Amino acid sequence: MAEAYTFLDYDLRDHVAYVTFDSPSTKNTFALSQEWELFDMLRRVQEDDDVRAVVLTGSGEDFGGGSHHSDDPFDGASYYERSLKLFGAWLAVEKPIVVAFNGPGNLTFALLSDIVVAERHVEIKDPHVILGVPAATGSFMWPMSTGLAKAKRYLLTGTAITADEAERIGLISEVVDTGLSKARAAEIAVHIAGLDPNGVQKSKRALNEWMRQAWGPIFKHGLSLEFLHFPEHLFA
Repeated sequence: MAEAYTFLDYDLRDHVAYVTFDSPSTKNTFALSQEWELFDMLRRVQEDDDVRAVVLTGSGEDFGGGSHHSDDPFDGASYYERSLKLFGAWLAVEKPIVVAFNGPGNLTFALLSDIVVAERHVEIKDPHVILGVPAATGSFMWPMSTGLAKAKRYLLTGTAITADEAERIGLISEVVDTGLSKARAAEIAVHIAGLDPNGVQKSKRALNEWMRQAWGPIFKHGLSLEFLHFPEHLFA
């Protein structure tokens, strides 16, 4: 139930679910003991016919969204299975998710969503290779949006890019000035909520088939490489 959430804030208004990563003390990241909240939120969004669109953002100056692993020692097999379940559940939601990317945070949840509105000051990067980690989610998601050449350019170097550059290469949807992402995301979500949900949701289902086609050969393969070759010293 929403009242028991400690990491998420959930507010449903006029057919739009406003979901916020809300743990400023951890830069809006979650512990293993809070992971169930993400699954519960996704279930509620999918099953509640009153929800027609979602706005996802972070509280304060951080977007957040990742795990901080404070109660989560490294276990490659467990990480693999949990990641498949969580990202699979995210991909299965047929209600459009509009992301207000308001600050530093986990790029995976943003790119698994549908429309990403980033603030101009936000830096976009996939740092896996910098840390010596195979880039599973980046290899899965970036090429469909940017093309293979641009994906390789940034994923193999770990180079950070501006929000404007991310929009230019097709990685995100829109850029707004600092402080305006939540209002713009809400504007888009309210518009979607006013459309016929049957057309919207079934269109999203069809669009996400692009990602499902790459789920096994690209994502599951990349994820197995990531956790098979994960530098355990990162959790020391």
